[in-house]
Amino acid sequence: MKPKFDTKSLVLLGLLMAIVLLFSLTPIGTIPIGPLSITLNIIPIAIAGIALGPWGGLIVGTFFGIFSFLQCYGIGTPSGMGAILADISPVLAFIQRVVPRALDGFLVGLIYKGMTKLKAKRAYYAVAGFVTSFFGLALFLSVMQFTFSHSEKAEDGSKIWVRDEVMESLMSSGGLIWYIVITVGLLLFGIGYLLVSGKKLSRMQVSCAVTGFCSALLNTIFFMSALVLLFGNTDYVKGLINDKGNGNVLLFIVVFVGINALFEMVVSTILTTAVGSALHKAKLVEGPSED
Repeated sequence: MKPKFDTKSLVLLGLLMAIVLLFSLTPIGTIPIGPLSITLNIIPIAIAGIALGPWGGLIVGTFFGIFSFLQCYGIGTPSGMGAILADISPVLAFIQRVVPRALDGFLVGLIYKGMTKLKAKRAYYAVAGFVTSFFGLALFLSVMQFTFSHSEKAEDGSKIWVRDEVMESLMSSGGLIWYIVITVGLLLFGIGYLLVSGKKLSRMQVSCAVTGFCSALLNTIFFMSALVLLFGNTDYVKGLINDKGNGNVLLFIVVFVGINALFEMVVSTILTTAVGSALHKAKLVEGPSED
C-alpha cells in the first residue's frame, strides 16, 4: 500500500496542514482545561484520512504531533503537562506526543476505507451501534463525574474537582461500575443500530461520522496509553493516577480525560461528517455505495 498523491491531493494535503499550523500556533485550535487541552486538530486528521487515505492521515497526524511536542516548550498554546514531561525526558515526551497522533491518522484512513467497503447492511449498522455506545459511555461517565463531584480551591488558589462519597464508593466498588458500564453500553448500541437501520443517515454520513469519532477516540486512547507506558513510573504520573483513579489506571484515564474526550468526540464527529459529506457531494472524495 503505497501513497499516491496527484495535484488535487497535494493541494488538499497542504490546506489541511495549514489548518493544523493555524490551530497549533493560535488559541483557535486548543482549549486548555487543567493539565490537558481540548484540541481541534483531530478534525483535519480525520478529513485527511477520508480524502487522502491512511498515508495522508499519517502525514497530517505526524505534523500535528510535532507541533503538539513544541507546545511543551511554549510554542503555540503552552501545555502544562507537556512542559513537565519534557523536563523529565524530552525524547520520551517527543514519542508520547508524536507517535500517537501519527498512528491515529493512519488508522482513521484505514477505518474510513473499511467503512466504504462494507457490503452487509447489518455489519454497517453494527459499526454505527458500537460508535454510539462508545460516545454514550463517554457522556455517561462525564455526567457521573460532574454530578457526584464538587469544586474546591487548592492551596495555590486554583480550582480542583473533588469526588463526592457516591462517586468514591462507585469507583471503588470493583465489579459494580463495570456492570453499569456494560448495561449502558448495550442499551446505547441498540439505539445506534436502530437509528442507522432506520435509514435516517446515508452511508456516506455514517462513514464520515465513524471516522471523525474514531479520530477523537483513538487520539485519546493512544495519547493516554503512551503517557502511562512511558511516564507511569514517574512521581508526577503516579500522583495523577492515585489522585484521579484511586490507583486504578483505567479509572484514571476515564476520569482524567472524560469531559475533554467527550467534547472532542462531539465536535470531531459533527464537523467531519459535514465536511466529508460536502467533499463527497463535490466529487472530491470517493464514498460508499448507497445501494
